[in-house]
Amino acid sequence: KRIKKKGIYCIEGLWEEHNIQDKSSVLPILDLLEKRNYCDYIYHDCATKQELEFFLNKWKLKSIQEKYPILYLAFHGEKGCIFLNNKDKYSLTDLADYLELKCVGKIIYFGSCSTLNMDKRRINNFLYKTGAIAAIGYKSDIDWIQSTACDLFVFEALQTDRLDSKGIKKIHNKIISDYGNLHKILDLRVVINDKTH
Repeated sequence: KRIKKKGIYCIEGLWEEHNIQDKSSVLPILDLLEKRNYCDYIYHDCATKQELEFFLNKWKLKSIQEKYPILYLAFHGEKGCIFLNNKDKYSLTDLADYLELKCVGKIIYFGSCSTLNMDKRRINNFLYKTGAIAAIGYKSDIDWIQSTACDLFVFEALQTDRLDSKGIKKIHNKIISDYGNLHKILDLRVVINDKTH
């Protein structure tokens, strides 16, 4: 039986704050997924903490989360946080506080450099606090084109099974087995919430 489509709720930061003409965006891969009928998406861009929290609030609505269970945060990043602009950071702790118990059975995907380069216990704490079934992201600094391709593959894989503990393990295996070495080259990390049943 066909698995229900899992929409992507994307919030994207500024990639080049000092170059207003910069066209870098993850929108083309979201368009591709939608046009190929893999899934639908909602897209917002943001540059401040207020904007980020405004859009996270919208995602917290049950009616939105049911259709868009994948939260895609596309930002610059470093260990344990994302950059909203070149000064302001938003840490995994901030995010866990803001999304406390609002992500049960959902995926949080960090399309950002190095954000998940941190102790697994801290990522697990993030998962326990939010209720998310998995956090996916990168442990090191990544190339834009390669990581965007990897994001696309992961979103495709996420469509192939249910977002429960069995389904997410199968999805994880698919990411490792079906897309060559990209996950290794980019240090992609999938941390599954071991407290979900």
